[in-house]
Amino acid sequence: MKMHLYQFWLFNSCTLFFLYSYNPTAAQIIPDATLPINSSVTQQGNTSLIEGGTTAGTNLFHSFKEFSVPTGGTAFFNNASDVQNIFSRITGNSISNIDGLIKANGTASLFLLNPNGIMFGPNARLNIGGSFLATTANSINFADNFQFSATNPQTAPLLTISVPIGLQFGQNPASIQMQGEGYDLSDLNPIFGSIIRGNTLGLQVLPGKTLALVGGDLNLVDGVLTAEQGRIELGSVDGGEVSLNLISQGFTLSYQNVQNFRDIRMSQRSLADASGGGFIQVQANNLSLTDGSLIWIQNQGLQQGGNININANRSIKLSGNNPPSRSQTFSIISETIGSGNGADVVVSTQELAIMDGQSIHTHSYGSGNAGNLNVSADSIQLIGGSPTAVFNTSALASIAYDSGKAGNITVSTQHLTAVNGANVVSVTFSSGDGGDVTVNATDIELIGTTPSPFLPSGVSSDSLGAGNGGKLTVNTSRLVIRNGGITSSAYATGNAGDITINATEFVEIGDINNIAPKHPWINYLGASSRIHPYPEILRQPAAPSGFSGNVTINTPVLRVIDDNAKVQVNNQGIGNGGTLRLNANYIFLENGGTITAVTESGNGGNIELQARNLLLMRGNSEISATAFGIGDGGNINITTPLLVAFPTENSDISANSRDRRGGNITINSSAIIGTQFRNQNTSLSDITAFGKDASLSGTVQINTPDVDPSSGLIELPVNIVDPTRLIAQGCLANRGNSFTVTGRGGLPSSPNELLRANNTVLPNWVSSDRSSQSISTQNFSSQNPKSKIPNQIVEATGWIINEKGQVELIASAPTPTSNSNWFAPLSCPE
Repeated sequence: MKMHLYQFWLFNSCTLFFLYSYNPTAAQIIPDATLPINSSVTQQGNTSLIEGGTTAGTNLFHSFKEFSVPTGGTAFFNNASDVQNIFSRITGNSISNIDGLIKANGTASLFLLNPNGIMFGPNARLNIGGSFLATTANSINFADNFQFSATNPQTAPLLTISVPIGLQFGQNPASIQMQGEGYDLSDLNPIFGSIIRGNTLGLQVLPGKTLALVGGDLNLVDGVLTAEQGRIELGSVDGGEVSLNLISQGFTLSYQNVQNFRDIRMSQRSLADASGGGFIQVQANNLSLTDGSLIWIQNQGLQQGGNININANRSIKLSGNNPPSRSQTFSIISETIGSGNGADVVVSTQELAIMDGQSIHTHSYGSGNAGNLNVSADSIQLIGGSPTAVFNTSALASIAYDSGKAGNITVSTQHLTAVNGANVVSVTFSSGDGGDVTVNATDIELIGTTPSPFLPSGVSSDSLGAGNGGKLTVNTSRLVIRNGGITSSAYATGNAGDITINATEFVEIGDINNIAPKHPWINYLGASSRIHPYPEILRQPAAPSGFSGNVTINTPVLRVIDDNAKVQVNNQGIGNGGTLRLNANYIFLENGGTITAVTESGNGGNIELQARNLLLMRGNSEISATAFGIGDGGNINITTPLLVAFPTENSDISANSRDRRGGNITINSSAIIGTQFRNQNTSLSDITAFGKDASLSGTVQINTPDVDPSSGLIELPVNIVDPTRLIAQGCLANRGNSFTVTGRGGLPSSPNELLRANNTVLPNWVSSDRSSQSISTQNFSSQNPKSKIPNQIVEATGWIINEKGQVELIASAPTPTSNSNWFAPLSCPE
């Protein structure tokens, strides 16, 4: 991988050297003599008038030894009006330097074929009525098996009248370079406004046509490509055949016959723009967009969105430095500002890295819906934010600013890492609903915050208007949240969306070594209706009125492990709390970790918690459905075979209400250790459901179905054995002694035998020393035995989980001091 990256950046360095040493003054157009009717070039001032060539049906063929257009010059293809396609090849050994105007008559499309390479300068322009394709392929393939080849030019008497179907590349195809002046884009509003296009520069085709660059490496420095309502095709291949399919907008390219690809780099405010319902397709091995470079489609009015398809076999890197405007914090964006829907964005690669506040977005500024965002990669890294715009974080996002809905976001990967404030997010600022967010990943790590204002890394769905937030679903094996969060939030009148987490191995929230500042959004997994920390900037009300969403977590192990870590549904407005459902084998709350469903004014939420093996609470941890305002306490339902809390560590289970009635707590457990019901909170571990006063207390019901005290009270039989058989004749009954046995354990078969382990009743406690000794049966004399250290029964001091996943209590026996008087059997008197 390191060698691969080295080669990629070496290519970029060499390309930049070539670009800045470019000199178009030696450019010229020289025809060759390889066609039945050869091309002719007449110089008229700065214009090279190109005529002749061979016509076959609606196709016109030109062939040149050299083809370059100098700065301020014009190459004018003076074709007949009925020509639909102009095919131009360069058979010599020089690259084509284009820094002037290429012009053709009518609606003809122009194909420029030069296997040596093509370079577009800052003054390169197009004035043609059809589509434009520049390629460094060896030949153009046609449907009748004819090849119009630049490396093996034919002198056939007849050229084809059929349609082109492909581009045939040789080994190590040459690159296509473009050096422009950068785009001219601005922002209507730095937060809520769409992007505004200024003067269009660079290469541009008429609306509804295709603009394509297909070669080896592609490098755009300040390059601008525009195909309004049409198509932009960028392909970087390393041999093979690229298929070409004619459509009403020009043509599409497909790569099923290409085995290997090369690299595409867009830098220094380069732009690919197919606004107005167009399509953009990018195919490469490695794709790099840096310094505010942008792939963009904006739809207006009734225009329907097309697609942005980005495919990179190896990697995609989006990065930038010090962007001066908001438009330069997007790398790939689809917008709609009318009633038509925005373009969908589809990204596929092995490695996706987004950093420096760059992002992939879909937006709606009108009644049309934002496009959907679908990202597939083996590894996805979202890193940090913009160094100059603190609210711009590296992101995958869909946002609704008006009545249109935000698009759905789907992320599929083996490894998703979001660090230092980066996020995957769906947002609505108005009446349109937010989109659903679905993340499918083997491993997810959400780590760290931005330096200021402490925006956490995460996955989120937010409503900041009347629209409802979208649903958030995470399917993973392992989920780790360290100073990040998974949130669904409502800040205004809309409701928060629901969250579902399905983790086949574990969910871990918090960091026991956490040194980050305490913040309500950090180490947070939950749905809430809450007050935004920056209401003036984002036009938010003083208090929200929407409802909290619901949260469901399904996992074998849930760990909430520090004093800022929380799983929560809450409502800081006037609404009720949501419902929190946790299904796990083991749930560990440690070092102040919390599971809560709390409210400020409405009724407390509901917590349904199932820990099939163990629920452990330590170090001021909490399970709470408390109402801190005028609402009733919520409901808590816990089902677990073993609930353990340390008595002096103040870990509480509560459904209290400050001003109204307490809630209801139901615990179904075989064993509850270290905590108990109390009427008020204490410094110990408590279970409480108190209200404003004693008359408004809630209920606490503890069910222990495996321990029923009444079933253990049975009447013992009077004469279960014959007493005379249990009296040793060596002891006389008239000495005033007696021996009484009650119960069903501890009775030897006869006074001369030991208590046998297999005849006693064994508790389900085990010693940490599981060695066993066999005891031989023998008769004892009445002589005093030698002093020995006895085996004593001790209390359980801990527990272990055996290989069957069962919890066993264990005891480590103390070593008693030897005492010869501990046991001294009496001899029977004569």
